[in-house]
Amino acid sequence: MKIRKQTYSLDQYLKLMKAETIRTDQECQRLSGQWNHNMVNELIATVLTDNYIPPIILGEETTINGITRQWIIDGLQRSSSLSLFKYGATRITQNIDEPMITYQRKILDENGNAKRDADNEIMWESVQCDIRNKTYDQLPEELRDRFDQYQIEVVIHQDCDTMEISKLVRKFNNHKPMNSYQRAFTFLENFASDVRRITENKFFLDVYSGSKKDKVNGKFERIAGNMVLLCNYPDKYKKDLKQGFKWLNENATLYDFESVNDLLTRLTASLENSTEIKALFDSKNAHIFIPAFKAFVESGRKDEDFSGFLKWFVNGGNKTEVDGKIWDDWNLNKSSTDVNVIHGKIDHLTALIGRYAEEIKKVA
Repeated sequence: MKIRKQTYSLDQYLKLMKAETIRTDQECQRLSGQWNHNMVNELIATVLTDNYIPPIILGEETTINGITRQWIIDGLQRSSSLSLFKYGATRITQNIDEPMITYQRKILDENGNAKRDADNEIMWESVQCDIRNKTYDQLPEELRDRFDQYQIEVVIHQDCDTMEISKLVRKFNNHKPMNSYQRAFTFLENFASDVRRITENKFFLDVYSGSKKDKVNGKFERIAGNMVLLCNYPDKYKKDLKQGFKWLNENATLYDFESVNDLLTRLTASLENSTEIKALFDSKNAHIFIPAFKAFVESGRKDEDFSGFLKWFVNGGNKTEVDGKIWDDWNLNKSSTDVNVIHGKIDHLTALIGRYAEEIKKVA
């Protein structure tokens, strides 16, 4: 199949869409409007900061009477989102990650004319624009120009018939977008390799009891990152995983990750790993029991004694009341990622460790 590449200014490209020279209604293509506000926000910000957008894929069909039509094969959501921003008064919402856009503008005098220096050169200044709640028409002229002049690459599959275009649609749309865990992990770029090192710990093979799919769907990274937060900066834990990871990215140290990896190694080596104990370390609670293990050993107890605590826990200790609540009162709470629930679980386990120690002393 013949393929050619072409680069348009974004203004040119959107005008071709508006004129239906580039068609958005190929019958096998998903309808536009699939993206949420966050995705649209980030796309517009990408254009306004002149960052990279992957090429739009078109299929070019020539009808029997010689008329050429181009259909969007891949990139419909990007194209329609940008078109609605330019022509449809789409507004950038409040929750955009980086709302301040820097640009240059001429310094004007009181009459609105550009000021000039001693060499008669126009004087410029660097300013920032908060793009939250703004439509295209509400942007300063300089940012509207930047949007319109953005260079967008198009890859055109030539000489297609209807069947070939449908095949291309299936081919280029046969993928899944990032889920919330995977997207949040992109905000931890400074320590991504360190988190991945934790997810390769034998703990996730020998102790962790979650789904086998959790490694590929991003849950391992979510659990590992939350372990680091809860072991080292428990008051910085956030229900919004992205916010917690952003904080770690800007404030954590390499030691924070290495120490958690060491805790997992020690725990794995010391556990008598029964089915009941292994069931505790699922996707909902693995990051809860690790800070509890840390508190246990930092109080002067031996690693292997934690296994005894867990045996006591699964054999009735979990029914012990702390401030009028038993473990299931916390564990069956549907708001399992809420800050209060997470800290409530950790505090409950810490209190149970104390109760367990008292019972051991009585037996001794």
